[in-house]
Amino acid sequence: MTDAMPRLYDLSPSERLTVRILRRLSAQWTARQGTVGRTPLPAPARPRAVHATMALAFHDAFSRMAHLCLPGLAVGTSGTTRLTATEQSFLHATAAAQQGRMPEIGNALHRVFPRPSVHARFVAAVKMLGAYLASTGYHLPYPRPPLPAGERLVVGGACLLTMARWHGLDIGATRVLWPRTEPANAAS
Repeated sequence: MTDAMPRLYDLSPSERLTVRILRRLSAQWTARQGTVGRTPLPAPARPRAVHATMALAFHDAFSRMAHLCLPGLAVGTSGTTRLTATEQSFLHATAAAQQGRMPEIGNALHRVFPRPSVHARFVAAVKMLGAYLASTGYHLPYPRPPLPAGERLVVGGACLLTMARWHGLDIGATRVLWPRTEPANAAS
């Protein structure tokens, strides 16, 4: 990992929750592989039925990985602040799932899961994760396509850096509305 990898505290709350859920499911699967019984995933303050459905989809995907003797996911532990490339792929895929862009989910996860049988199960699990997050009010920022040539976007100065990071905004072609220190209609 290099210093160019994003850190957990640079992400939005929805992205942080997504990474924590992914790390938790991966760690629980890794710890549970040696045991026979399945332990339920606690979900405080979340709809339990939706959470159980999402966890079951990930359990199915992890089971397929184990059946094919594939190594576990390259995700950080719960205390790690830097994101791995796998976590970044999952974030992009989850954001695409919430926007309904199904081909982009597969493209984002193809690098992580080149095998079609595992890939298809994780695509289904990410769709469930996106629906779960949306049902609990967490929407991931999704980069929007660039504006056509000649069209400019008007944004406020306070949110410029956030918009640039979350939406891939071209700051050079953006008109920024900076706050004024004196009213526009004041007599000079």
